Amino acid sequence: MTRSAGAVLGSTGAISVATAANRIGALPVRLVAGSPQAFQSGRFWLLGTSVLVADRPAVASIAGFAVVGLAAIALCGARVAWIAGVSGHVLSAALVYAAIVLARLDDPTAFHSVFSVADYGTSAVIAAWIGAVAYRLWARDARLLAVSLCAAAGLIGWLFKGSLSVLDVEHAVALACGVAAMRAASILSTRSVARDSRRRRLPAPDLAG
Repeated sequence: MTRSAGAVLGSTGAISVATAANRIGALPVRLVAGSPQAFQSGRFWLLGTSVLVADRPAVASIAGFAVVGLAAIALCGARVAWIAGVSGHVLSAALVYAAIVLARLDDPTAFHSVFSVADYGTSAVIAAWIGAVAYRLWARDARLLAVSLCAAAGLIGWLFKGSLSVLDVEHAVALACGVAAMRAASILSTRSVARDSRRRRLPAPDLAG
């Protein structure tokens, strides 16, 4: 087992423990969950800690985190997987919260139903990983599989959740973060290969003269 795969499984274990603690009342969700209201009040650390407790159904959320995480590392590489996961989880929430807060500057009643809702879970990380994997498949000309993966993930998420709110825009943003992470890595890799190729073609210096 690679170190990165072990890190995914270790993270899965930590999320499992925190989720179990939450379910028995030992870890109130308010201590780790984010919300637009918390964001407005400056509690930015909740953008990160909100991944610690899995949303319902917890078993599916935790299993999905482990399976998709391991797949992302295998197909996209550890660095891309972790950049995608972290940026997808944190940036998706930050952007959606910021948009809600800005909207409420003009209309204080805007998005009242979700302003203080506890927002937590592993789904944004999973969405980012799916975005990275989908881009990898697309780049390998498995385009139907890439589109089917995104569509299936969206359908499964909707079936589990049952209802959607404006906060679920986070998943689309997280998916985009995963795509961006994999695309950036691909571009950098291509440029690196091109530089190495040019260096190999350069004539050797004439040391005799």
